[in-house]
Amino acid sequence: MRSAGYGSASEGLPTSTDSPLIALAGRPGAAMSSRYGRRYVVGVALIAAASFALAQGGKALLLTGPAGAFWPAGGFGIAVLYLGGLRWWPGVLLGDAGSLLWDVLSTELAVPAGSAVAEAAGDIARALVAVMILRRLAGPRAAMDRLRDVGAVLVAVASGAALSATVAMLALWAGEVVELSDVTGFWRSWWLGDVSGGLVIIPLALSWTRPRASWRRLGWEGTAMIGAVVVLSAIALSADQPVTYIVFPAFIWAALRFGPQGATLAVAVAVVIAVWATSNDLGPFVEHLPTDSALNLQLYITFAALTTLCLAAIVSERRRMATELVESRAHIAEAGAEERHRLERELHDSAQNRLIALQMHLEEARERSAETSPELAATLSRLLDDAMALGDELRRIGQGISPPVLAMLGLTAALTAEATHSGIPVRVSADHVGFSEPEVELAVYLCCLELMQNAAKHAGPGATVAVQLGRHAEELIFSVHDTGRGFDQRAAPWGAGLTGIQNRIHSVGGRVEIVAEPGGGTTATGVVPWPPRAA
Repeated sequence: MRSAGYGSASEGLPTSTDSPLIALAGRPGAAMSSRYGRRYVVGVALIAAASFALAQGGKALLLTGPAGAFWPAGGFGIAVLYLGGLRWWPGVLLGDAGSLLWDVLSTELAVPAGSAVAEAAGDIARALVAVMILRRLAGPRAAMDRLRDVGAVLVAVASGAALSATVAMLALWAGEVVELSDVTGFWRSWWLGDVSGGLVIIPLALSWTRPRASWRRLGWEGTAMIGAVVVLSAIALSADQPVTYIVFPAFIWAALRFGPQGATLAVAVAVVIAVWATSNDLGPFVEHLPTDSALNLQLYITFAALTTLCLAAIVSERRRMATELVESRAHIAEAGAEERHRLERELHDSAQNRLIALQMHLEEARERSAETSPELAATLSRLLDDAMALGDELRRIGQGISPPVLAMLGLTAALTAEATHSGIPVRVSADHVGFSEPEVELAVYLCCLELMQNAAKHAGPGATVAVQLGRHAEELIFSVHDTGRGFDQRAAPWGAGLTGIQNRIHSVGGRVEIVAEPGGGTTATGVVPWPPRAA
């Protein structure tokens, strides 16, 4: 039961999810295999106590008639049943029933017993319906790191609150606690109180009970962010000017830097301050009519929570997409390396062996025909020379895919050796870059080789290529510049070669930028991590 009047806001509000109640609810294995085992009974008792405390705290906050302006107990019950399973429903029911029994026995409230029973039924139905909707829309484990999770929580909380508010208002009207003319206003306040409470408590519980969630991850910056929320909230609620939403930059800071954990914590801290101030007739939400004060506070909490949660979810999705992109590029590079090794084996084990056998047969045929058919012997000699030249070319190609000189002498020597076979002049200059991990060396080598080959094909007559390698701390900076005809980057889309260059460098944690203009040549500049090669 949610009664009329104002009171203290310091009682019953949760300030963290380190509570053993949420920890217990988040570990289904904490209960014994027996439904009524000792741990289960203790868990039910703890949940009931927490639910009762939150319900009493909600009544002590800003209230409008029989409807609380902010109702954290409803969100707590939904979070417990969603995280821990429906078997914990007795704890939620006992806590709510205890609060309603307190209302029935209270001389000030005097709630009819029938209305209290109906209200309790509506509250437990709210939790069950919200949990079923949340599991249907977000799955068994929402982490508030997707917009889908935020939308699922909103739909679940709003649907459950509508059911609870409807049952409660009908019960209170039948018990003559509220007049029929006041039912609509009380229903709105009841519904918004449940929604605002759910949007604060449920995301807080879901984000902080996920794996690897830790207070230590906030660090000094997280402490500064919470301090900013407290200071800006205090300024917004004490200033004479309408600066209520000055706290939103701190919400943005929390969402961008700390994701759902930081966002939910920042909102919870700001809500505690706003509720306390409004309950004590302080701040911009206080109006002459308690219903107006309740509406102002509820809208502030609802929109602050939704805005911050959506921003945190979008940031998390973008980070996840970036991570998946890096992993995808790494898989592509790994697949390419495996394909190169396969080609090397094919060239060595199949093509070159067949060419050697062909050379032996040609040599044997040339020797046999040297005396009987000189003209045929001369033709066989030319064919033998061609076969030997073809073998040399295949060996060069095979070594160019992953040249032994790269592993033995390093990147500079490998590029210098390749420059001697280029169709246009290539100058390689480098300081003592040393050796790095093989996959990093190969990525830079293939990138520079691709750029040198592109210049030989497209730069035009008279063009030259300059390759520069330099080491700075634990990074390698490389550039490939040709003096060819260039191209218009805006008009000519990149081909597969340039796209492959970027993917190859990104796969080893580097970055590359390609700049070209008509008549000005093409310059590719890249940076990659350059850790020393392991012994």
